[in-house]
Amino acid sequence: MTGYLGKQTNLPEDTVGSMAQAERDTIWGPIPGEIVSYDAAKGTATVRPLYKPKVVGQTLTMPDLFEVPVDQPRTGNAGLTMPIPAGTKVMLTPQMRALDEYEEGNEGTPYDARSFHVSNMRASLSGGDSLSDPLPNADADNTHLRFSPDGEFGIKGSPDGKIKIDGAEGNIYDLLATAIELIASDGLNILSGSSAGNGIHELENKAALTEIAGKLRAMAL
Repeated sequence: MTGYLGKQTNLPEDTVGSMAQAERDTIWGPIPGEIVSYDAAKGTATVRPLYKPKVVGQTLTMPDLFEVPVDQPRTGNAGLTMPIPAGTKVMLTPQMRALDEYEEGNEGTPYDARSFHVSNMRASLSGGDSLSDPLPNADADNTHLRFSPDGEFGIKGSPDGKIKIDGAEGNIYDLLATAIELIASDGLNILSGSSAGNGIHELENKAALTEIAGKLRAMAL
């Protein structure tokens, strides 16, 4: 702060600047948080803020926030839900006004005069992780829907239309293609009836099976 200091000598701009600074310091913005517990039925969570404010030179630990709405990808006729275990990092974002009425019944009238307040936070699954803890095994070339933290299980899709589905027993496309190739390459040994005794017979649909196996192999990522 610049200007004359003292009880009777402060410039007006100094006083206004101090007031503006104090008001800005009371406004909350997005801060990282960590899930303590998640209620899937209600779509809310107890979240521990990871931001630690300094007050009079002392670093403070913020208390847990209860019944925080958690945002997951959703439209009018579709959605993507994920389990949210304790320890999941989220981004906490305050609302411009107190929207308690909206949360209770879609009524958008402000509940009271709170604005950008810590009690009006929503938690988003997009964000919250620090640069010191990047997503492991990130695929820079393909879209990846991960089912496990390390990305071992999940679905990948490439820009040119190839797909990979990795499960606990392996790549599903590889398993399907292998099974069809085995069927297509196998012979049919008829043990009874008019065709019995003539040795190995070719499968009637061998060519079609081989073509299907080739398509699976070509589409596998």
